[in-house]
Formats: sequence, structure tokens, C-alpha cells
Amino acid sequence: MKTIFYIFLLLMFGHATAIAQKPIVLTDDEVKFGNTMCPGVWVEIPEVSSEVVKSNWKKAIEKGSKSKALVTGNEITIFGAIYKDVTELPVNIFSSVADKDSIVRLFASVELSRDVFTKTGSAEHDQLKKTLKQFAKDQYVKVAKDQLSAQEATLKNMEKDLASLRKEKEKLEKEIQNANTSISQETYKIATAEKEISTTTSTLESRTSEVNQMPDGKEKKSAESELKSLEKKVKDLQKSNVTSESRITKSNTVIEENTAAIALNETNQEELGVKINKQKMQVANYTDKLATIESY
Repeated sequence: MKTIFYIFLLLMFGHATAIAQKPIVLTDDEVKFGNTMCPGVWVEIPEVSSEVVKSNWKKAIEKGSKSKALVTGNEITIFGAIYKDVTELPVNIFSSVADKDSIVRLFASVELSRDVFTKTGSAEHDQLKKTLKQFAKDQYVKVAKDQLSAQEATLKNMEKDLASLRKEKEKLEKEIQNANTSISQETYKIATAEKEISTTTSTLESRTSEVNQMPDGKEKKSAESELKSLEKKVKDLQKSNVTSESRITKSNTVIEENTAAIALNETNQEELGVKINKQKMQVANYTDKLATIESY
């Protein structure tokens, strides 16, 4: 039992590690655009797609500017951009996007004036880094929020399924309760009918003997009519008993089937309860992941 418990812990730890947040890394570098080596900064954005990064970065550098960015393959270039996060003056921005495993690398170089780029250690360069980090953080936060929403939706669906199982169990138990009530009622009806059958049969036998000894006439015909009524009463009571016995049989079938269904329902509830607890841990892990990324 202890071995199973430790294996469970290792699996959960391994999965938690797999979904843990990754760092946002900034690196100074130079990238060639055309014939020019452009100094700038690489930022690593985990768990996003390159297409999303290209689209959002294009919007970011076009914001507040009349200029439109030009996308050529993985390169994004804009001239005369208003990029106030770095400087108040119009600038040229040279960007490149590259995939690396589960990380997208975004490079950005800001040309302040002809062949003059931000320099390492300068206020503009530090602002460029800050801007890139914030951009990367925003992209990563969006991913983490989507992941958390998906996990929360899964948990919500599981909890709905559990509520449905509980409701179904209550329905099955109510049906068993109704079946037991029906059995009691029909058993009482049979017992009452049997007494009436016994009494009526005894009366019928006694009256039949008397009628057989009566002379023909109106009185005998009236007595024979009475006998037929008694016979019909016995048949009706017997027919009623057959109906009651059929209802008892059906009720017993309901009890048997529902008892089996409840046992299966309880097993399903227990298994789903375990899954829900695991899913709650998943939600907690993704909540922690989001909080950590938001603290970057």
C-alpha cells in the first residue's frame, strides 16, 4: 500500500513539474537584416505559438503609429514607428521570430536614427528589454489563463457529472421506496381479498346447498341470481389478486435492478470523486503557475 502511495506522489510530482511555469529569458545579441547587423534583444516566450507571437507583436509595434509593419516570413519590420516605450521620436524596428522546442524566441532591434541602435546599458536599451519582457509576460499570462480555464471547465464538468450521479441514486432509492410501499399495499390487498374469498366461498357453498333443495319458482331464481353474484365476486377477487401479484413481481424486479444500479452508481461516484480530487490539484497547480507568471 505504501509503495502505491509513493508511486502516486511521484506521478503527481512529475506531472506538476511538467506543467510548471518556465522563465522568461532576455539575451543581448545581433541579427542580420539585409546587409545590416542590428544589435538588439532576444526574449524567450514559453508555450506560445510563433504565429500568435508574430500577430500580437505586429499589433504592438503598430499601435499609436500610422506606419504599418511588413511581415516577410519570420521577419517583422516597421519604419517610422511611434514606440514611446523606448523613445518619443519615430524609430525603425527590426524583429524576428524563431521556434525553439516549446519556446518562441522574439528578437527586436530599435534603430533610433540611421545606423544608430539602442546600446547595451543605455536607458533606451533597458526600456527595450523592459518592453519585451512585458510583452512576453502578457503572452505567457494569456496562455496560462487559457490553461487554467480549461482545467476549471474540466473540473466543473466532473462536478456536474457527480451531481447527476447523486441525483440518479436518489431517484433509484425513491423508486425502491415506492416499490416497497407498493409491495406492502398489494400484500395487504391480497390478504384482505383472501379473507373475503374464504368467507364468500363458504357462503356460496352453504347457499348452493340450500338453493338446490328449493322448489322451482321465482324464489329459487332469485336465489340462483344471488349465487351468480357471489361467484362473480370470488372471480373478481381472484382476478384482483393476480393483478396484485403481478405488481409485486414488478416491484421486486425494480428493487433488484435498482439495487444493482445503486451499487454501480456508488462505484462510479467513488471513482469520479478520486478524479475530482486529482483535478482540483491540477487546478491548484495551474493557479499557482498563473500567479508565478504574473509575478515576473
